[in-house]
Amino acid sequence: MRLDLLESSSRAMTDKLAVYTRYETASQAHTDRCMRAPGDWHPPDVAEFRELKRLLLPHAEAGDTRSQYAVATILFLGLCCESEEQYVRSYDAAIAEATPWWTAAAKQGYWPALDSLLTCGVGTEAERLREASNDLRRERPDLIGQYQGVPIYGDEFMQELSRRIYGA
Repeated sequence: MRLDLLESSSRAMTDKLAVYTRYETASQAHTDRCMRAPGDWHPPDVAEFRELKRLLLPHAEAGDTRSQYAVATILFLGLCCESEEQYVRSYDAAIAEATPWWTAAAKQGYWPALDSLLTCGVGTEAERLREASNDLRRERPDLIGQYQGVPIYGDEFMQELSRRIYGA
C-alpha cells in the first residue's frame, strides 16, 4: 500500500496541472506574506520554489504556456534566492533567463507572458514588442482604458498586440 501511495504521489508531480496548482499555492502564500508588509523583503520558501522550478521545467520545455510563465516568474521574482542581496545581484541574469520563457508563451498567445515580456523582458524580441505596442497605442487609443488618469491596457489591447506580433 505504501508503494502505491508513493507511485501515485510521484505521478501527480509529473502531471502538469498538479505541478501548476502547487506552484499557484506556493506563489499565493508568498504574495500574501509580502502584502502584509509590502516595504520589506520577504524570503520565499526557496526549497519549495527550487523544487517547483525543477518540476515545471519539463512541462515548459514541452511547450506548456502556464509552465513557461511560471518558470519565468520564479526567475523574475527571485523566488529561488536566499536573500535580498542575492536577488539584487542576480536580477539582470534572472531577467535574461526569464525572457525566453515569456517569449515562448507569448508566441502561443498567452497574454500574461506577453505583458511581462513587454514590461520586463530584455533583448531584440522585447524591443520589437515595445515598438509594436507604441504603434498600437498611437493607432488604436480606443483599446486603452483609463482609471484615475492611468492608462489600462486590458484584454482587447493585449489581444490585438498578440495578433499583430504573433498572429495568435
